[in-house]
Amino acid sequence: MAAEPPKTIKDVSPVTSNSRLMMVLIVICMAFVCLAVYSVFIHVSHRTELNRFGENRLIRSIREPALRGMITDRDGTVLAVSRHLRVPTFNPQAIYEPKRKGDPVNWQTISDEQFAKMAEILKMPENELKGKLQDTSVKYLNLKKELSLAEADELKALKIPSLRFEERSERSYPTGNLFSHIVGFANSKGVGLEGIERTENDNLKGEDGKQIVIRDRHGNIVELIDSPENTPARSGQTLVLSVNQEIQRLARDELGKALRQFNAKAGGVVVLDAKTGEILAMTSMPDYDANFYTQFPEDSFRNYAVGVTMEPGSVMKPFIVAKAIDDGKIGRHTRFDTRPFPIGRKMIRDTHEYASLTSEGILQKSSNVGTSHIAAMYQNQTLYDYFTAIGFGRKTNSGVSGEQNTPLKPPERWGQLDKAVMSYGYAMTANMLQMAQAYTIFTNDGKLLPATIYKRDHAPAGTPVIRPATAAVMRDMMISVTREGGSGINGAVPGYDVAGKTGTAKKVSESGGYEDRYRASFVGFAPAQNPRLIVAVTIDDPRGKGYYGGAVAGPVFRNVMAGGLRALGVKPTRAVEDDAPVSQEAVAEPSEP
Repeated sequence: MAAEPPKTIKDVSPVTSNSRLMMVLIVICMAFVCLAVYSVFIHVSHRTELNRFGENRLIRSIREPALRGMITDRDGTVLAVSRHLRVPTFNPQAIYEPKRKGDPVNWQTISDEQFAKMAEILKMPENELKGKLQDTSVKYLNLKKELSLAEADELKALKIPSLRFEERSERSYPTGNLFSHIVGFANSKGVGLEGIERTENDNLKGEDGKQIVIRDRHGNIVELIDSPENTPARSGQTLVLSVNQEIQRLARDELGKALRQFNAKAGGVVVLDAKTGEILAMTSMPDYDANFYTQFPEDSFRNYAVGVTMEPGSVMKPFIVAKAIDDGKIGRHTRFDTRPFPIGRKMIRDTHEYASLTSEGILQKSSNVGTSHIAAMYQNQTLYDYFTAIGFGRKTNSGVSGEQNTPLKPPERWGQLDKAVMSYGYAMTANMLQMAQAYTIFTNDGKLLPATIYKRDHAPAGTPVIRPATAAVMRDMMISVTREGGSGINGAVPGYDVAGKTGTAKKVSESGGYEDRYRASFVGFAPAQNPRLIVAVTIDDPRGKGYYGGAVAGPVFRNVMAGGLRALGVKPTRAVEDDAPVSQEAVAEPSEP
């Protein structure tokens, strides 16, 4: 049998693996291209929204509050100060959130020891604290506990999850009521509302700083970013006032005693440095504690010493006498007929009738008739210019907040009676600081010194008003007021020559006339020939135990002046003598407008 020929294998073209791989790669590339195109589209079309979302999640700027500037007295005693406080906040939901979905809540995230220490720092019951922090329905918990920086660091050391702090500042007034009308107060937002706190708010508030930070999704700060936008907080300016705490306390104590003794409704004391015009003390009542200002009625915020304008009464008399002496119209011993006389239907009279008095006697006995005769020597415009020169009718610009002022009546509208009663302190008004400032023409060789609430490095030059020789004569003449027979003997200070003037002015009623209610005043300086202090006292509406300026305001003046001179180390100018007995005539003075 013949053998079969071998079979021929058919040649088949295979589909190579390379072609399949190529197709897969093409598909993948197309998918990546599509994703890239879509990503570019999203970023281009929603760039602002994405940027905002990212920043909201991660990047924040936090405010670093500036400390409000301090206010101190002339010796550096702090009258107002701020300190940083930190308020702790938590996210209870984040504290106890399970690490993995479905895991049980781990209530031991904060240990019992940590809770006990936290309760101690926060000064709250441990059970109450635990209840608040374990309420996982809450995402933000503010315990409203203000911690000092040291307390905050102590709490932070416990490493409680989600703990963060909100920055606040606290304003404190260490002297309470003592300087409340001068210093005033700022609210919880750091805005000055009264006193120096209000008028100097821009200088005191400083500038807040800014820090860029990264927060996690629970709001916790996880990183501080070194950014050109970061700015440090700048504390406010420190203000140094002219006041002396010892003299201020003395003035407040003496004023309070007088108001209680005479059942008076209000009053004030102003003490000036007689050579510089600095306000060494200014106290008014009623007053308030600036630390708790919301607990006091609004009328307590009025600073009586500058916030009330009043007809000053006889404390005006030295000015009209000084003017006439300075112009050579009268001398120290010029004698005047001081019997009552009429101006129109008004009879000008004194409380006690004297047939005649010298210029010095007019001051010593406080004669309305005498000063009226002197005022009649002048044209209206001349007296108007003089009163303006010594500061009446214009604010002192001392820096004290709340000053009130009433312009002088235009001279063309003065009648003969206006001029007469102005000479003894009616038909014009002034606040207590204006009156004390005006007396600097007697203590500073005839120059008016501008009063200030800020400490001065040197005495100002002052504005000339009367001649130095006139001022010296007036200093000597005004001593007679506090000597035997004068209306101000209750203001005499043993061991010192005291120059002063009493004032008793009737108050205007609501209907417009005058009523039998008074303001008792005393203004003076010592030592008389080399004055160191000017003290002004007013007691508003004394009742029941007298109302004359010498009897009511005189003792306050005496005690404040005596204590003030001791505080400043001013040596006595003469041997200490026993106080002379005081008669009713000695303290009586005119009070009729």
